[in-house]
Amino acid sequence: MLRSRDGTWRAAGLAIALGFVGTANSAPNILLIIGDDMGVETVASYGVGENPPATANLDDLARNGVRFTNFWSQPVCSPTRATIVTGRYGFRTGIGRPVTNRGELPEPPPIPEWALTNIGTGMGGGGMGTDGLQSLPRHGLGVDEYTLPQAFDANGHLGYSTAAIGKWHLADADNGWQDHAIQVGFDYFSGGLTGGVESYFAWNSVVDGEVTGAVGYAPTAKVDDGVAWIEAQGDNPWFMWFGFNLPHTPLHTPPDDTRTGTSEGVYAAMIETMDAQIGRLLASIEPDVLENTFVIFMGDNGTPSGSVTAPFQPGRAKGAVYQGGVNVPFIVTGPGVRRGAVSDALVNSTDLFVTIMEMAGIDPAETIPADVTHDSVSFLATLSDPAASPRDWVYADEFFGGFAGVETADYAMRNERYKLMRFDGVEEFYDLQADPYEHRDLLEGQLSAEQRTAYETLRAELEKLRSSR
Repeated sequence: MLRSRDGTWRAAGLAIALGFVGTANSAPNILLIIGDDMGVETVASYGVGENPPATANLDDLARNGVRFTNFWSQPVCSPTRATIVTGRYGFRTGIGRPVTNRGELPEPPPIPEWALTNIGTGMGGGGMGTDGLQSLPRHGLGVDEYTLPQAFDANGHLGYSTAAIGKWHLADADNGWQDHAIQVGFDYFSGGLTGGVESYFAWNSVVDGEVTGAVGYAPTAKVDDGVAWIEAQGDNPWFMWFGFNLPHTPLHTPPDDTRTGTSEGVYAAMIETMDAQIGRLLASIEPDVLENTFVIFMGDNGTPSGSVTAPFQPGRAKGAVYQGGVNVPFIVTGPGVRRGAVSDALVNSTDLFVTIMEMAGIDPAETIPADVTHDSVSFLATLSDPAASPRDWVYADEFFGGFAGVETADYAMRNERYKLMRFDGVEEFYDLQADPYEHRDLLEGQLSAEQRTAYETLRAELEKLRSSR
């Protein structure tokens, strides 16, 4: 048996018991797709935003799988990626903000003349206030962390190949830089090391540690890489991490032939382009292979303040532990997954760590070293029974300065109904059932007996968790 950090017991080998894994010759493939900077209001099937972009392929995934309404990422990109690959919260890995401790890269090629009219401007805003740790370099994921691809390596008898394609943003000047994704266990890496491409039309491409200049349209090129790698696997099972840069800055007008819709606005156009590229990636997989493939789509954090729309608010979006910063789209399809279902289960970005292992038939209890403390809880059972909720609460945090900033972090924890959080040093408490978009801080008034009990329960759970590091 495997004990997760929130005290939930999960049976090892659950995937087999639930019928998710077949024989060795039919081991499922696993495709994890990460959208960059998009909250739930940006995907039409969620029905949350006003006039969302046209996301035909993501909506099709929702019709064929389970759409989660209460999935939490971390408030910004590198921390979310670190939770996925380690199953550990930021206060354990020291990654509380995007990595900035960069190694050297050559100047990218000049932007081709044909693309000059597509270039836009704009930066992805993010909500935290400043503190004395803000100016310190932000380090990447330590190579001493136990990682998801290492779990695949430890179970070589299953025959999986692994790849990370697209945005990585966990490497730094001291942890291997262009070799980092390979050092933490992936068999193949083709992508970018920093938070965003220098330009979507001329950028540095890193393939298995080798850096070359590339021109064209980056999302198209990365999907081409993904298609080629999947085709090269033949009948062998595979796990692919595919990190889009879209719709992250630099904001730009995508080429006309890359979109699925005609929404107005550059940010919406970038999401529609990502949706079209997802469709192209999935269409390249043979139907019988796709039928045996878990497809997981998620956002890495909420929408930037400069692009966020109602019901979320600028300043309470990307970079903040409000719902607009952490409540992101999360959709799963695949063998044994209930079709067209909606789940209100509480699921956290840490939870992909052991769930992906179980999808592949890996026993986390036998694989994860005994001295590794992780925070991952399997949601595999929820895929066949969307009413099953594996957690009593979810958690997110954000901080500057690595481990030195953990004590002054912004953080949030919610249970099924209530949410307790600290933002810019101020504690706030919300009833998400009555007030899902956090307009009324209950601590500004008198708490009812029920509210007081919920507050004290969450406060105790927060203190227990954050003292466990």
